Amino acid sequence: MKKNYISMLLFFSLILLVACGGNEESNGSKDSSGEGEAGEVQISFSWWGDTGRHDKYNEIIDLFEAENPNIKVDRQFGGWDDYWDRLTTQVSGGNAPDVVSMHQFYVSDYARRGALHNLNEFVESGELDLSDFPESAIDSGKIDDNIYMVAKGITMPGFVYNTAVFDELGVEYPDFNWTWDNFIDKANELKEAMGDDGWAIGDLSGGQINDLRYYARQNGQDVFTEDGKLGFDAQVLTDWWEMWDQLRQDDVIPDAATSNEYEGLPLEANMFATKKVALLKLPVNQMYLYEEQMGEGEIHAVRHPHIENGGTGEYVEGAYLSITEASQHKEEAAKFIEFFTTNEEAVKIFKTEQGPPAGTEASNLVIEELTPPEQRAVEFIQETVEISEPAPYAPEGINQIETLYADNAEAIAFGQKTVEQAVEDFMNEAKSIWPE
Repeated sequence: MKKNYISMLLFFSLILLVACGGNEESNGSKDSSGEGEAGEVQISFSWWGDTGRHDKYNEIIDLFEAENPNIKVDRQFGGWDDYWDRLTTQVSGGNAPDVVSMHQFYVSDYARRGALHNLNEFVESGELDLSDFPESAIDSGKIDDNIYMVAKGITMPGFVYNTAVFDELGVEYPDFNWTWDNFIDKANELKEAMGDDGWAIGDLSGGQINDLRYYARQNGQDVFTEDGKLGFDAQVLTDWWEMWDQLRQDDVIPDAATSNEYEGLPLEANMFATKKVALLKLPVNQMYLYEEQMGEGEIHAVRHPHIENGGTGEYVEGAYLSITEASQHKEEAAKFIEFFTTNEEAVKIFKTEQGPPAGTEASNLVIEELTPPEQRAVEFIQETVEISEPAPYAPEGINQIETLYADNAEAIAFGQKTVEQAVEDFMNEAKSIWPE
């Protein structure tokens, strides 16, 4: 498995490789049959992202509809958190979209619940032609040898900063291979330079348990194990939450109310783009968006802070497309996925929106289109790939675990629980979801 991931990343390291804002939107609704006028079929497609991604995806969909006039696509769009909340509700209610954006962190949960359609039949028949995909890219969408998702793009996150902001503050740029001690020192230095005008970085203690995952892996653990058990102990969670709670008490990161105020805002209004914070955790394929928005300086990335002499936390992340089991138009949905990931014009629009396309020909098309910030992201990938390790897929119950994690982290942030109490509450309930 590790060889497959490493070979895939080496392949992608010549080009830019995956977490967002926006308002949910739809251009129409379909009836239960999905049939339109005169035999027209209507399928639905949902994704997460900001307004820039919304525009790109609409352009790709317009091309698909022009080439397939008998198929219309209902478009559903929202920010990261809203997207997964909505999808969970849709799946439970039996009205999930035909094509959904999928992530490695959630695919196992949805697949094992029977919410995603096994794509093997379409691949084997050639209806979904993945012949130009490297085997490792195809394997990255498999659960138990069954294909449940097709890669839109592959990426890795880092901590990014704007050179102009650091220069103005008189703070040296962070080192690529910094430690958590370096991070805390740099965060305090940034806060001192910014004064009351902002903070070093947003609060990463809650929201997504994926942030904790890097720290857990550096400690030789993980959020979950290969066999679907809780993969980290109370001490790792305590150390993580205590670090962020101390930064919050020192006013180095925003207070809970401010964090909530900025949560879910579009890119142009978030804390990094408006220079309220100087650091941001971000999938490197999105660096160019911030460089365009901020208008000055360059956006650079460094790896996650690590533990001195500890393990590596980095692993491959990506963005994918899946067909739901509830879809009544799976053949049309498969045709849409193939168009999205392989059509030359679609690929040129997508470019590296969530990492480059997986197909060899498609990735060759975008390599000539890279901008300077995308090229810097390539350099980030080239350095980070050598320390990256494959990671197990999340088991069933990950959504419950994420909610439990976020609720307890928020309780700490608002002073409703001590770190000790929140850790105890989380561990007790988490073990009832993922028994030992």
